[in-house]
Amino acid sequence: MRTILKSPGVTWIDIQDPQTEDIEYLRKDFHFHPLVLEQIIPPSWSTKVETFSDHLLLILSFPSYNKEKRESRPRELDIIVAKDILITSHYDSMPSLKDVFDACSKNAQEQEQWTAQGAGYLLYHVLQTLWEDCSAKINRIDHKLSAIEESMFQGKEREMLKEISIVKTNIIAFWKIVRPQKGPLTSLRDISGEFFGAEFAPYFSSIRNHWARVASNVLTQKETVEAFEDTNAALLSHKTNEIMKVLTMFSVALLPLTLIAGIFSMNTQLLPITGMPNDFWIIAGIMTASALLTIGYFKGKKWL
Repeated sequence: MRTILKSPGVTWIDIQDPQTEDIEYLRKDFHFHPLVLEQIIPPSWSTKVETFSDHLLLILSFPSYNKEKRESRPRELDIIVAKDILITSHYDSMPSLKDVFDACSKNAQEQEQWTAQGAGYLLYHVLQTLWEDCSAKINRIDHKLSAIEESMFQGKEREMLKEISIVKTNIIAFWKIVRPQKGPLTSLRDISGEFFGAEFAPYFSSIRNHWARVASNVLTQKETVEAFEDTNAALLSHKTNEIMKVLTMFSVALLPLTLIAGIFSMNTQLLPITGMPNDFWIIAGIMTASALLTIGYFKGKKWL
């Protein structure tokens, strides 16, 4: 699906799920380099920036979170930009990108604000919005980590095993998406002054810095969730050890009782106590005293 926004400063064409006819349209109407058009279909899954005489090709990826599956997946965004042309191509819906496009289409003031200075400034706004969306996703992960930390110390270690695994998987996926963007964004920062004009260099330097903040936060989250995983495993192991200790203590405390019961159940003629008045209560008292002595010994050793 091809959507076109025309303003006095910029023509923005957004293509979702590009087809062969879209490539032909770009070839005939804009005469982009053939190597550029070849990389739109199929998805390349590799980030890059390529410079041509009058246009740039950017291939970037941004994380998308599926609430039902609770997983993050990359969504590729191909960008072709010239002085007054911006082409964005993607195979899946990108809500943040759509919000920018709709705002520029429906609001004349925003359209003038973001397109009056040419495609370079509009590109900056698009990338800034996408990285702000990444920051919002990171904040949600932070909230989830805080919830895990709180639950972990409320005796919910077993329930947190699954939650920690899900969050850790998402953080790793996020990092695998974000990390490769460093090269392209650094290159874009370095060439932006020459391609768009010196006044645009600070804008794309800001984009590169925004990426650095996102990457740093993801690394911090990665270290945090790994620490949570180790702590939760230690708490769960400690709880299991405590249960095993109590069960072992009971087994040892019952051992003298079993021994006494076995002795007095022997079929011999000279078995003491048996046959005496109240022999049952005497034997029961001996067994009880043995159990109490064993438990007292454990308490004295501070094992209980």
